[in-house]
Amino acid sequence: MNIRILLITYSVLIFLVSCVSENKKNSINQEYFLTKKEMLEDYKIFKEIYKQANSGLYKYRSKSEIDSVFSSSEKLIDNDLSYREFYTTLWNVIDYTGSCHNNLSYPDSLDKTLSKRKIYFPIPLKYIDNKLYTNIVYKKIPVGSELISVNDISASQFAVKISKYVSTDGFNKSGKYSNIASDWLSFYIYLAIGKQSYFKLKYKEENSSKIQQVEIASCTYKDFYENFKKRHSKEYEDRKSKDYSYTYLDSINTGYLEINTFAMGGPESEGHKKYAFFLDSIFINLKQNNIPNLIVDVRGNGGGNDPNDILLYSYLTQRNFKENTTAFTLFQNIPFTKYYIDDDIDDLPIDLKKEHSIFKEGKYYQNSNFNKNWTPNKNAFKGKFILLIDPFVASAGSLFACLVKSDKSATVIGEETLGGYYGHTGHIPVNYELPNSKLTLSFSIVDIEQDVVELQDEKYGDGVKPDFKVIQSHKDFLENKDTQLDFAIDKIKTI
Repeated sequence: MNIRILLITYSVLIFLVSCVSENKKNSINQEYFLTKKEMLEDYKIFKEIYKQANSGLYKYRSKSEIDSVFSSSEKLIDNDLSYREFYTTLWNVIDYTGSCHNNLSYPDSLDKTLSKRKIYFPIPLKYIDNKLYTNIVYKKIPVGSELISVNDISASQFAVKISKYVSTDGFNKSGKYSNIASDWLSFYIYLAIGKQSYFKLKYKEENSSKIQQVEIASCTYKDFYENFKKRHSKEYEDRKSKDYSYTYLDSINTGYLEINTFAMGGPESEGHKKYAFFLDSIFINLKQNNIPNLIVDVRGNGGGNDPNDILLYSYLTQRNFKENTTAFTLFQNIPFTKYYIDDDIDDLPIDLKKEHSIFKEGKYYQNSNFNKNWTPNKNAFKGKFILLIDPFVASAGSLFACLVKSDKSATVIGEETLGGYYGHTGHIPVNYELPNSKLTLSFSIVDIEQDVVELQDEKYGDGVKPDFKVIQSHKDFLENKDTQLDFAIDKIKTI
């Protein structure tokens, strides 16, 4: 009898263990499961990688502030923390350090699994003047309707929650909020509030004070992306489909030069050579035809390759300059190679020893062979010019913009850039995979101080700020009008 009871008990235990294992397996198929021990192990590896490899860790915050946020975040880790919440715990530390090159990515396998589930917000949004608006006609909700709340979270709080998953240089907020309009929106919402089967919206239609309420079903990420491709503002945003272009606004005797990216390739690439020829031909034309005015538009320029940004600046300045005043890394030999996943693991140390060869106070500084002196191009423009910027300008884009603003020879119009005025942490991106969560930790390893003068309206940790802040109005959004360019065209007549 006792033996029989023992056998039955054992069978029940086997069944229960099997169920638990199956449930855990199902959880892994939907969203990775991590124990407290696994999370703490990943967190400590993340912390040490950041301390030993991230040269911008203490750029905007003191060591005591960074140590404090590391410590307080670690205390949040327990067995009740979901995978998504663990991601956010790491992200809060990453975001606090302040670099637009910082990122933390879900593993591809989990991304693919989640993207097929109906858990995502279906409506593309636009952030305008501290308000959220719908960017598509959806069900009975007209385009341009103002959101009042989402799942009983006020629109202002909702914007704060979802915008924090965009990394920016320093203390910048404009880049965070503007990226609400990106195709990452529904994933930011998932990260902020978790998976949802439906969303309860309160909203107001245009020119109406009546608050309406509706429940909309969640969708797959593919469905959201299809909606995003049909967004109302696509016509306006697609105007910048070319890498660069030039036209002549003959009614105001003004050249209009758009540089939408600096990602044309390095100095030996065909892309760079074609771009260099384009620039030279444009500025020769401006000089030979005595064109008095120029509008340079780098809105949306998220950066790219050296020296494409510096080359453009050489046509717009009258001073000798360098790309940066200092640039340093924390290492020459890659730390934590066990978790390093880039294919330059053998080449990167060689390159670092060539370029960052000056060791001083625990840092490896760039030598002068890799930071040459530049002079103004012989065909540099000497007339009146306006620079157009927006919150999507970053990295090499913001480095170019800060050099132009520092000269004080241009009128800068638009909105604060995502990238920093005084410096940034960039140049060489690296990627590490945390062993248990399989999260990919990405950041750049060269901390750069840019060759700019101190300006009264630029505090350390700011992006490049415009002389005239101009944002697209709600009315212009609905009409797909370029508010900033229109302002620039009017302004250049009076400079």
